[in-house]
Amino acid sequence: MRARRLKEGTRIEILQLPLNSSLQPTMELNKSQGRFVALQREFLDPATIPAGTFVTVTGEVAGSITLPLDETEYAYPIVELKTMKVWVRVEDQPIRIRPYMGPGPYWGPYWSPYWGPWPYW
Repeated sequence: MRARRLKEGTRIEILQLPLNSSLQPTMELNKSQGRFVALQREFLDPATIPAGTFVTVTGEVAGSITLPLDETEYAYPIVELKTMKVWVRVEDQPIRIRPYMGPGPYWGPYWSPYWGPWPYW
């Protein structure tokens, strides 16, 4: 993914990737169906979505544009951006520690990993 500011808005070049059940892009690069351009009409600072950022976008297809890709030309479908979700990588998320909730049905002075709803033999 690469973003660039233009007169008409911000152009985001995106490599399509399959989504998981949370609608988050996966790393299955061999299952990609190609590249497309998402066009954001309002101001969007390209620094907020650096290269390599995973995004999920929705919008309407509005034609195509031919741009250079390495040493060739590539016809990108254009998607007029309606919504965009920027995904945070797992390694960039802060570590979460569960707070102590005090004694409860499975936590207390008699807690045991062998205590449960199953019968004892």
